[in-house]
Amino acid sequence: MVCRRSEIAHPCGWLRTVTAPLPVVSVGNLTFGGTGKTPVVQALAQYCRRRGYRVAILLRGYRRRSSGLIIVSRGAGPEVPWWESGDEAWLHAWKIPEALVIVDRRRERAARVAHQLGAQVALLDDGFQYRRLQRALDLVLLDRRTLRCRFPLPFGCLREPLRALRRADFLLLSDVTVEALPSWLRSYPWVEVRFHFGTPVVWTSDGAQPTTPPAEPVAAFAGIARAERFRRSLQHEGWQIALWKPFPDHHPYSLRTLRRLLRTCLRLGIHRLVTTEKDLVRLMPLLEEFQRWGVEVMSVPLTASFGAGAARLWHRLDGLLQQHGGSAEDIPQHLKG
Repeated sequence: MVCRRSEIAHPCGWLRTVTAPLPVVSVGNLTFGGTGKTPVVQALAQYCRRRGYRVAILLRGYRRRSSGLIIVSRGAGPEVPWWESGDEAWLHAWKIPEALVIVDRRRERAARVAHQLGAQVALLDDGFQYRRLQRALDLVLLDRRTLRCRFPLPFGCLREPLRALRRADFLLLSDVTVEALPSWLRSYPWVEVRFHFGTPVVWTSDGAQPTTPPAEPVAAFAGIARAERFRRSLQHEGWQIALWKPFPDHHPYSLRTLRRLLRTCLRLGIHRLVTTEKDLVRLMPLLEEFQRWGVEVMSVPLTASFGAGAARLWHRLDGLLQQHGGSAEDIPQHLKG
């Protein structure tokens, strides 16, 4: 009922939408997490940066321990701890240090601040349902699970019905083909999205070093949405998993939880653990504990690339940037990276 009212109220003007002072590109989905929004946002941010535009990434800041507007990065990496920004925002600021990263429940306010700080385009992470902020492009990730769900909560796992996809400008298809789409969706612009594991990184309290997947069995753990996909991907890449431990999405690791996991690993003779970058963000204050126990912890980055249909998206995005985003010469020299 709430979804239906929103569908009617926004087009009719009963609920006000705010136009930002810079172009906004939204990346979203219809389910509750686990479709790959984070690496897609980062890939789009890198694309805009390569063309000389200053990018802002705007998020709600899910599960953070702060309120109001927080500037996570002004273009030089994270300047607040992860628990004040949320793990996803901190990860963006760490992976794309040249980008502005701002969290605020009121994304329209975050967009105004981003513009004041010099941003020329804003990427709205998980923005499909946040209709208060007008956007120039709506990109929606779509996978097999979303199509199977069919119904919103409480009868399914969708945030809103499939018909909401009519608002999308592009469908980003990850593990589904155009032929598998409902007939009424097949004429929509679509882009194939592929996800890849990058080079693993081994972590200590002194920093990080690239490594290779070890030959011996490891313990894998993750506190992300649909964590089972991480385990399957590791196995597909040839990792030998002797122990698998899933945690709830955005799980805040405590010393007690970590010690329990490490104790189990040592009992099984496992001295190497692997997790996601998003989990690593939440583990950073505890990295010394791994060394005390003589255990190595690795993270595996997840990246996104665009395949078939990408030319249409780049053409549309380039036109948007040229029309609204100014030019690379507008960026101060010390911010060009």
